[in-house]
Amino acid sequence: MNKHVNFEDNIFVLNMRIRMIQDLLILDTDADLFLTKTLDDLDFINSSLASLLSGLKDNFRLIERDEQFSNLAETERQFCEVLNELDHGEGNISGLQYPELRERVGFLLGRSQERQRSIADMIAEVKQLSLEPVVGYEELQELLSR
Repeated sequence: MNKHVNFEDNIFVLNMRIRMIQDLLILDTDADLFLTKTLDDLDFINSSLASLLSGLKDNFRLIERDEQFSNLAETERQFCEVLNELDHGEGNISGLQYPELRERVGFLLGRSQERQRSIADMIAEVKQLSLEPVVGYEELQELLSR
């Protein structure tokens, strides 16, 4: 059974969740309340980004596929940014305060960077395919001669 995936909406929601974590880092939040949930959110965002990338790779017929690759690349960039803030920040929730967070962030950064390379490769591939003519010269001549 084929399932319809709205890539644009899903990417938008992930962006909102990333921004929520960024806001959490700006505010003076209690790590005892938010650390576990933040770690869960990071894992959720990571697995969701991996799932969306896999779906986009497999969906050759998606009309705005190249645009969604670009949106996904921007979301990955923001995800890396928030991960770096968590790792190097000085707030209540940071790798400096919680070594287990630093370890998890390192793992997630590696996965995100792998996806970013894959997205860049896919964007280059999509651009290359769009440069190739859809109808060859001989086919065009045949169609025009009728």
